[in-house]
Amino acid sequence: MANQLFLHDNFPTDFLWATGTSAFQTEGAWEQDGKGISIWDNFTHSRFGGTADIASDSYLHWEEDVKALTFLGVKAYTFSLSWPRLFPDGSAQNKPNLPAVLQVHVIGYTAWSLLDGFEWDYGYDIRRGLFYIDFSEPKRNRRPKTSALYYREIIAQNGKAHIHTFL
Repeated sequence: MANQLFLHDNFPTDFLWATGTSAFQTEGAWEQDGKGISIWDNFTHSRFGGTADIASDSYLHWEEDVKALTFLGVKAYTFSLSWPRLFPDGSAQNKPNLPAVLQVHVIGYTAWSLLDGFEWDYGYDIRRGLFYIDFSEPKRNRRPKTSALYYREIIAQNGKAHIHTFL
């Protein structure tokens, strides 16, 4: 695969390879642990029929997402938190939703699905991203797509990231 890579340029050895997601695109578990309803929940439940009620279900399967990040070899990951999950009534003046706060047991990790774009055109029925997510399996198993292998190889050759085998 290395000889087939198309690189725009050489990247500096200290280049920070990263990725990011939004909570609504990845979180799932939309009615669990006392989560409140977001503006996006209202919008997607209104008339288009393409909700993110499950998404990649990262709220319950974040360990698999950490393995996927390790597989890619990224050194940084940015994400957003679902404020309706943390503060279901919409007010940060009240105490946070404890079950949601306790759900993530590893500080610094959360969930993702990477390139979940184009929802505006097709809703959430079309699954994009670097990993296939098997929605028929309770564990939401992740399997790298060709694009994930390609991205991982670019990082390995240019970012000098430590690459682990995806389990």
